Amino acid sequence: MTVSARRYVFELLEDSQQQTRLGRGLDMFMMTLILLNVAAVCAETVEPLWIKYRIWFERFEVFSVIIFTVEYFARLWVCIEHRTPAGRTGALKARLGYAITPYAIIDLLAILPFYLGAWFALDLRFLRIFRLVRLLKLARYSTALDTLAAVIYSERKALMAALVIMCGLLVFCSSFMYLLEKDAQPDAFGSIPAAMWWAMATLTTVGYGDVVPVTPLGRVFGSLVTVLGLAMYALPIGIMASGFVNEIRRHEFVVTWGMVARVPLFRELDARSIAQIAGLLRSHTFRSGEVILPPGIPPDAMYFIVDGEVEIDVDPQPVHLKADEFFGELGILREHVQTGSVRALTECRLMVLDKGHFHHLLDTKPELKEKLEAFSSEHMAALQSDGD
Repeated sequence: MTVSARRYVFELLEDSQQQTRLGRGLDMFMMTLILLNVAAVCAETVEPLWIKYRIWFERFEVFSVIIFTVEYFARLWVCIEHRTPAGRTGALKARLGYAITPYAIIDLLAILPFYLGAWFALDLRFLRIFRLVRLLKLARYSTALDTLAAVIYSERKALMAALVIMCGLLVFCSSFMYLLEKDAQPDAFGSIPAAMWWAMATLTTVGYGDVVPVTPLGRVFGSLVTVLGLAMYALPIGIMASGFVNEIRRHEFVVTWGMVARVPLFRELDARSIAQIAGLLRSHTFRSGEVILPPGIPPDAMYFIVDGEVEIDVDPQPVHLKADEFFGELGILREHVQTGSVRALTECRLMVLDKGHFHHLLDTKPELKEKLEAFSSEHMAALQSDGD
């Protein structure tokens, strides 16, 4: 019973691939609580608000710490479910290993200021500022932050090269301006390190204006450095933008490939054929309750469910399809008329394979067409036997 309960809690908290509606609701609750905590920390620094609503701030803090503490120990309890069945790591060792992971350390730091303030005579107003570390907990629930981390890691060499170029520009501009302005402004440009303040402010296009060149050559060079500053920004931005595009495409391709490969219709195909089909798919989102396919007409596409739930209205009872399932294949292969409507029970994201693209693929690959025809015959025979 304990093992099954632990597995259930693990899937609720950690397993994003198997997460249920309750798990998604829990994620939304935690994200909202984190944002409210950050707002509360900021509001507490406004003295009139702190004096007037102090008791409510303190109650909200106690409530938040209870939730975060339960979450921390729950994750510590279920972390051993990460192990494979063949794993030999002991439960204690596995939990100690999890406790020193970045996410676990952030979870601990999120509640530590409260307990330190309760156990030791420390400045509570000072400790409250450290509760802002709870904002880092959002990284656990945000796929965008995961993508950002993946982009930075994948582009680390290019970003490091850009950093070296920036440092080189900083030293070069400081040295040249030192030669041009040292006699006119010995206090501001009397040394290369002193000139670096002006170079950094100019290259980053901040331009504080507290240090400016006064000689004609210095002003001309300063104008060139301002233009270089724009290029200095554009270089890492271009690297990051390109990295984001590549990461998103890579993720979408992996997801799409996995979906196509799991479909029995395509399971026997080689990697090249699956890649071609994956490249023909397009994404489409349907709102909850929206009709995807009306009854009485043959589908003009095949639909793969990425997220959400779909209902097919057929007798004797409706059929529910969830993520990784598909529908509409008979309409493409055999002009099978849709007898019941297909609608989205929840907000759904589908990958759609248009009929025209599908038939073009069959025309260019005769061996693929034979496999699909055989699968269609088996599928139709199964439907007829079910009807009988």
